[in-house]
Amino acid sequence: MRPHIELEDSQCSLSVRLNAFSCSPLGTVKESIIFQLLYDASFLAAGTLETTLLVQCDKFEFFPFQNLTESRVTAQARLVYSSLKQWTIESALKDEWQNDIAWGRGQFSRSSVVLETIGPYNNELLKQKQDW
Repeated sequence: MRPHIELEDSQCSLSVRLNAFSCSPLGTVKESIIFQLLYDASFLAAGTLETTLLVQCDKFEFFPFQNLTESRVTAQARLVYSSLKQWTIESALKDEWQNDIAWGRGQFSRSSVVLETIGPYNNELLKQKQDW
């Protein structure tokens, strides 16, 4: 099953089904997977706030609440604070029954990397077809 991603201005929702490959030998989902889902949702939400420079993460905190087993999960991230130089994005991970699994908060800022210098932005074919 493919992941489902929804992006809006300063928000991201990322939904995936976690299977046995994402679990530890004890049968619970690895914390590294949970961290990555929260981080990715936050990073994508921050990316909607900048159109010319690559976004960078300056700090990310992760707080797991309870163990998770195989299920469909959704990581939702949203902007909670914005200044001229930095954004704070909070993310929450919920299982398919809407139980809170983990929470994260990241501080993001603009990097010095111009987006147009990155491969896909230089590819003329991709510039013509923007549904990637």
